[in-house]
Amino acid sequence: MKKINILIPLFILVSCANVKPTYVGEAPGQNPKVIVKEVVKYKSKDVGSVKAYTINNMDKLELHYHQKHFDFWVKYFTEKERDLFLRYVNNGARYRNVIEKIMRSHGIPEDLFFVGLIESGYNTFIKSKAAAVGPWQFIKATGKRYKLRVDSYVDERTHIIKSTEAAAQYFKDLYNIFGSWELALVAYNKGEYGIIRAIRKGKTRDYMKLVSRKLIPTETIYYVPKVAAVREIYNNAAKYGMKITESKDSPFEKVKQLNVRGSFDLYKLARAQGVNVKTLKVLNPDLKRKWVKVNRRHTQSIFLPSKDFTDYASLAEYETRKYIKVANTSNGKNSNGVYKVRRGDNLSIIANRLGVRVTDLKRINGIRGSKILVGQRLKYSTKGDIVTHKVRRGDNLSDIARKYGVSVSMIKSLNNLRSSRIFIGQRLKISTTRVPSSVAYKRYRVRRGDNLTAIARRFKTSIGTIKKVNDISGSALYAGQVIKVPSEG
Repeated sequence: MKKINILIPLFILVSCANVKPTYVGEAPGQNPKVIVKEVVKYKSKDVGSVKAYTINNMDKLELHYHQKHFDFWVKYFTEKERDLFLRYVNNGARYRNVIEKIMRSHGIPEDLFFVGLIESGYNTFIKSKAAAVGPWQFIKATGKRYKLRVDSYVDERTHIIKSTEAAAQYFKDLYNIFGSWELALVAYNKGEYGIIRAIRKGKTRDYMKLVSRKLIPTETIYYVPKVAAVREIYNNAAKYGMKITESKDSPFEKVKQLNVRGSFDLYKLARAQGVNVKTLKVLNPDLKRKWVKVNRRHTQSIFLPSKDFTDYASLAEYETRKYIKVANTSNGKNSNGVYKVRRGDNLSIIANRLGVRVTDLKRINGIRGSKILVGQRLKYSTKGDIVTHKVRRGDNLSDIARKYGVSVSMIKSLNNLRSSRIFIGQRLKISTTRVPSSVAYKRYRVRRGDNLTAIARRFKTSIGTIKKVNDISGSALYAGQVIKVPSEG
């Protein structure tokens, strides 16, 4: 599929009650009896406004084309590239049931399966010269447009289920824009703008008229008959002396989806779910690295064999227990270790994994910037590693982090907190390089003009700490009031 220009539509919703069905002489699919309803307008400064239609045969892949183009492709795939076609078919057979099920769920033709067959031969990792990737040959912009994650950790364009869901939605959008499957398919191949310009120039939506007037590029004209030819050969293989064996070995037919919140290690996830790592990799080919970074505002969908599995809360607890087990082996003493940098690591990931701070890693290893190399050995030191803090009235994550000499993100990561909200009595696990010693307090008499901010700054503490140790609920102080402050001030 060629690079797709992103169409920026201005949706003007039109109530169906106010739109009278009209017969269009040049109706999509060359069927003058098809009832067409105008439902939306698309506008762009390049091509002006273009009407979009929805018609009553969206679920059938009815195609029109020149017979000579169709015959060319039939001959090409049954004679010249017979072996190539059979290889495509064997690849696609593993996914056909899954793909057709997804297409049906979107109310569009199952036969769109054949588009993927000619786009990629269902080689899920294939990459074109235009950087289009996966079975449906999405470029990065189109993938992201249809909510596929594409970055250095994950490329969902290569996942057969995720990319097919995106492709189905894209096909549906194209059909609703152009009103026929012929125009939808050439737009998929050429890009929306090119076809919109052809429609405006030719002043018709009749695909065959656009072809005859040569308003559609030659290479794109062959796309529709190519899809039709592949479908014909596949469905009538015996007629062409071919034998196609439907594959019953599809790992994607019996799967369940687990949405993981927060970054995770693929091997730990497999262990927690009781799944073989190889199986997990087969079902999730879009995961490019062992360690997968996930923004805490989002989740990463993972596919597992169809059986009961634990939820992510259990997984997070499992990983926490692993951290505690490692920490307790030090018995509270200094424990020095060496960590070998793996592909996909960065200092932040390593620090979270080891339960230390990035600044400590950089200081111990003499790192100035943030660049590290695969295979590099980093020294790290822990002391008393895991402690438990019981949240009290007045506590907040910033004060707790400052108290233990760790970052807020460290506490949130270790306790699987999605926000900074905590509650009284909650027990937080904290991985720290120091355990706070008992703080000595002295009495301080409030003077005229004092406030909590000024006092906290003077005694190098926080407002929350002063309020907590003095059981102050608001922020009001009065001259002569005696409060406790850290004696170090």
